[in-house]
Amino acid sequence: MTPLLCLLVAFLTGNPLAGILSRDNLARADISRVLVEPGQRPDTVVLRFQSAEQPGSLVLPVPEAARDWTRWGGLTFEFLSDSTIRWQLEIRNRRGETFTYRIHPYQGVRVKASIPASFLLREYMNNRPFKGYWISNWGNHIDLSDVVALAIRMHPNRTVTLHLGLFALTRDVEPDEVYLDRPVVDEFGQWAPLEWPGKVRSVDELRAAWKREEQELARTPDFGYCDYGGWKERKHRATGFFYATEIAGRWWLVDPDGHLFFSTGMDCVRYRDPSPLLSGREKLFFQLPPESAETVDFYHANARLRYSEADFVGRWKQTAARRLRSWGFNTVGNWSDPALHQDPPLPFVTNVRIGRTRKSWQGYPDAYSEEFARTCEEDAVAQCGRFRQEPRLIGYFIGNEPRWPQRNLIDLILRDPEPTATQEFVRKFLRDRGDTDATRAALLEELSRKYFRTVTAAIRKADPNHMVLGIRWAGSAPDPVLRANDVFDVFSINIYRFEPPADQIRHIYRLVKRPVLIGEFHFGAAERGLAPSLVMVKDQTERGVAYQYYVERAAAQAAIVGTHYFQLCDQPATGRFDGENYNLGFVDVVDRPYPELVEFARRTHRRVYRVHAGEVPPTDRQAQVR
Repeated sequence: MTPLLCLLVAFLTGNPLAGILSRDNLARADISRVLVEPGQRPDTVVLRFQSAEQPGSLVLPVPEAARDWTRWGGLTFEFLSDSTIRWQLEIRNRRGETFTYRIHPYQGVRVKASIPASFLLREYMNNRPFKGYWISNWGNHIDLSDVVALAIRMHPNRTVTLHLGLFALTRDVEPDEVYLDRPVVDEFGQWAPLEWPGKVRSVDELRAAWKREEQELARTPDFGYCDYGGWKERKHRATGFFYATEIAGRWWLVDPDGHLFFSTGMDCVRYRDPSPLLSGREKLFFQLPPESAETVDFYHANARLRYSEADFVGRWKQTAARRLRSWGFNTVGNWSDPALHQDPPLPFVTNVRIGRTRKSWQGYPDAYSEEFARTCEEDAVAQCGRFRQEPRLIGYFIGNEPRWPQRNLIDLILRDPEPTATQEFVRKFLRDRGDTDATRAALLEELSRKYFRTVTAAIRKADPNHMVLGIRWAGSAPDPVLRANDVFDVFSINIYRFEPPADQIRHIYRLVKRPVLIGEFHFGAAERGLAPSLVMVKDQTERGVAYQYYVERAAAQAAIVGTHYFQLCDQPATGRFDGENYNLGFVDVVDRPYPELVEFARRTHRRVYRVHAGEVPPTDRQAQVR
């Protein structure tokens, strides 16, 4: 299709992106490490991505008629992938800026995707579920008045075939669609079209598997732990509560009895993991479990079957604790069920929400207002006061992966039409010191420090016995924000890599002089209709290899005092509240452990204290990705 013909088709169809996948436009495209074939319908292609060290990409010039996206109601396109591995749709403008959507397909499900103009131009999408796929975009918006290219990119660890096409800019927001001949999720929540060893066929099979696990849990290995999970061989000063200290150049937590403690935690130890039951999604399921209304929760239904209605929570809690001890974990991590905080069977951490203000900017509160100071004290009393004498509480997180440091916080405050105490402070700070890059960096640190100090002071007033573990940062934060974290007892960060980078940890420690706790990490494989998580490996064995490598490489670093794995159970095949459908669990949707992951965790936890003490080196066996 020639450029002139593309313009004619665009005019006749009302779609300026018509012809973007025509033969002539593909001839002008930049193609790298991907095989491109015409699709069965006009304006569609079949892309075959190979496993390679570098990603494959198809960069398409945007037709002249489709350069200005600001006048349209949304973007739609169709796709079908034979894998759950994500691919990227990059929108590039003439300035060289890129706006990237990560598209997460359901395996073998053809869909029509729809991105409303509000998310293209103004609103933050973050993670968002749709009927038969989900999309992730955490970036700041770019100017879409002069779009010059669309890029399709993928970096799979196996060959993936992606059918793609029918791109359209639409006048109005169009609904997304899922096209199915039959359901894809069975009555247990498993991905029906696929087969794998051990896939459950009946309730009897499940009961037999659960009975085998109960017998195994009766034989808990010896990890050299004391009653709190600390290192039985080494003691320090006992205070009756957890605290952090540096000993011979290495940071440790110390448990209430004085034993040195390295926190190996499990996040999201809970029996609920619902998936949104959006309108039109019913066709995905062969059979919905009981109590399905706005959500569907197969893991909860299977847990109910296992633990029965009589004292369900008590029986579930008992098994959860036995599992963690048997696998060598010594901490119940964040986002876990509150039942584990009552008469707690293991040490635990918890997240608190301290300080409510009517006005906030991407999660940053009106920290200079009287309202903030008052609600901090009220919230701390309500949420922390009850734990004041609890010896098994390690400490409090005050937030999780906030976005305000990356989202032009100072400008958001300045441009707000509603006057606030924080806006008044910001204007005076810049007026007195001059609006320069250096001044803004100092201001960002001051804003952060005010927020953190106020919250921390309120917690310590309500509960002077427990640590404040800070905010669980998402991979990184600007240096001015990092420096303000020195008000906490521990610096917390979520790092989804194959190991916590030693240079990054050293940089953080130079700025804050506090021990470091890893709040989240995980590994997954593209199996069982699940996506391979944020860090992809080859298979279940390699998930175990990756776990040992990460934890031991973390423990070998003097500043790190713990690693918490995200999470206990696989996410639902049809996605949790925000769409994520990762293979990341120690147990699957039918509440059976992954034996490979459990075995490597046990190996790791037998060694972790000696690794952290510097007595044995960490493993050098790295996981295979492909």
